[in-house]
Amino acid sequence: MEDFFLDISYKNKVVRFKVVNPDAPLSTLVDNLRHSIGEDGRLIFDFPSIDQTGAPLDYFFGKEDPEVHEVRVMRPRIGREDQKLADYHVKNGDLVYLVPDPIPG
Repeated sequence: MEDFFLDISYKNKVVRFKVVNPDAPLSTLVDNLRHSIGEDGRLIFDFPSIDQTGAPLDYFFGKEDPEVHEVRVMRPRIGREDQKLADYHVKNGDLVYLVPDPIPG
């Protein structure tokens, strides 16, 4: 099986990540990314757990819709089904965005 890479954009920073299991649920991939450490031993992305208003944040992947040039959130679950990259037609080498999402409270 060939290596699977994604370019992940967050806060004006794009990092190429090797995805060990492209068939993993999106929630697992976001969790793994949250704990990814660079060669310098520090977290690659800073994931604040609250926004500037104090609301807790969750994170999702997003993909640009080529027709409207708008980033659409890839929901990790639809009904009871965990969603995977393939469910959103994400291919090796694609650019995806990390989208912070306030949790309604």
